[in-house]
Amino acid sequence: MSYPPQGHGPAGHQPYGPPPPGYPPYGYGRPSTALAYVTAILFVVCGALALTLAIVGWDGTSDSPTMLLGLVGAAFTDDLTGNVDFAISATMTAACTTITFALVLLARLEFVRWILAVVGALVTAYYVYAVIWVLSHDGGEYIAMVAVSLLLWLVATVLAVLPATGRAMRRKQSHGPPPSMGPPGYPPRY
Repeated sequence: MSYPPQGHGPAGHQPYGPPPPGYPPYGYGRPSTALAYVTAILFVVCGALALTLAIVGWDGTSDSPTMLLGLVGAAFTDDLTGNVDFAISATMTAACTTITFALVLLARLEFVRWILAVVGALVTAYYVYAVIWVLSHDGGEYIAMVAVSLLLWLVATVLAVLPATGRAMRRKQSHGPPPSMGPPGYPPRY
C-alpha cells in the first residue's frame, strides 16, 4: 500500500503531514482585520446619530417629534421626570461612551469590543421597547428615527459579538518555526 509523500495530499484536500521546511503552517492564514474596523466605524455612526439627536432635542422643544422619540429614554420620560431632560442626558451618555470606546476599538483591543457589546445590547433593548411603546401609543408616523436607531444599534451589537470579529481583533502572530526548532538545515535546540 503506498501513501502520498509527506506534505502533499489529493487535489482539493488538506495536505498530509507537516509543511515542507521554510513554509508556514497549513491553514487559512491570518484573518482579516476589516471586520474589527467595520464594527468600530458602525459604533461611531451609532454614537454620532445619538449625539445629533441629543443636540437637536437639547431643550425639548424640537419641531420634530420623530427626532425627540429617537432619544434614548424618551419612552420613559412620562414615568420618570415628565420632561425630556432625562432622555437627553441618557442619550448623550450613551453617545459619548460609544464614540469614545469605538475610537479605542480602532486599536483592536479585545475587552473594548465587549464593553461596546454591552452598551449596544442595552441601547438595542431600549429601542425594541421604544418601538413597541410608540406603536402602542398610535405614533406610527413618528417611528422612523426609532426604527433607524434600532437597526443601527442592532447591527453594530451583532457585529461586536461575532466570533469573526474576535478573530479580527487578534494581533499579528508569527508563523515561524516553533521555539525549539532552529533554522532549516540545523539540528534542533535542546
